[in-house]
Formats: sequence, structure tokens, C-alpha cells
Amino acid sequence: MSTSITLTWTEIDVSERNGVITSYIIQYGEGTNRNILINTQSNANTHLITGLKPFTQYTFTVAGVNSVNTGPFSGTSLLTTSQDSKLLLLLLIQSKVISVLFLKSQNQCFHIHQYNLK
Repeated sequence: MSTSITLTWTEIDVSERNGVITSYIIQYGEGTNRNILINTQSNANTHLITGLKPFTQYTFTVAGVNSVNTGPFSGTSLLTTSQDSKLLLLLLIQSKVISVLFLKSQNQCFHIHQYNLK
């Protein structure tokens, strides 16, 4: 069963930042609860989330962090984990708009049962 996901997002536009991004905060949780916070401790725009439950819906948001404070969180993205696969969720954050792109590795079979963007 799928118990991990790699989140990848585009960097926040320079005109919308208040300084150099030093890391990102990922906020997520089951359903619409976003009670888990991860500081990536890096300015890389990708992070592996592990320990997810199979066939469970999760909500994700991302915010940039600089030396002054944490910026606003992106729009939310909902994902329901399913069967084991090399599933990559791309969060493209641009001017308060979030796009989601699902990619899979070659020779992998998976089904997206549900996703919601709000």
C-alpha cells in the first residue's frame, strides 16, 4: 500500500517574497485536519512524506520561511493514498493558485480514486 509521497512545488515568485527562502513548512494531516507540521530545514522544493496510511485522504499545504518569518500557506491539496506505486504529487504554487500534477514511474500501475482541490 502507498505509505509515502514526494511533494514538489515551484519556488515562490521573487516579487512575492520578503527575503531569501531558507526552508519550507509543510502542513498536512488526515482529511481536512492539517495538524502535522514539518520544517524541511532546506530551501529545496521537494520533500518525502512517509508514514502515511493506505486508502486515507490527506490535505497538504506549503509555506516559505525566511529569516524574518513564515509566509502564507498555499492553497490546499487533497490526496487519497491507494495501492503501492511510485506516485509523485507536484504542487505548483503561483500567485495564490495551486496546480496538481500526478506522475508515475514507468511500468507502474495505479488508480487515483479521488482528489479534491479547494
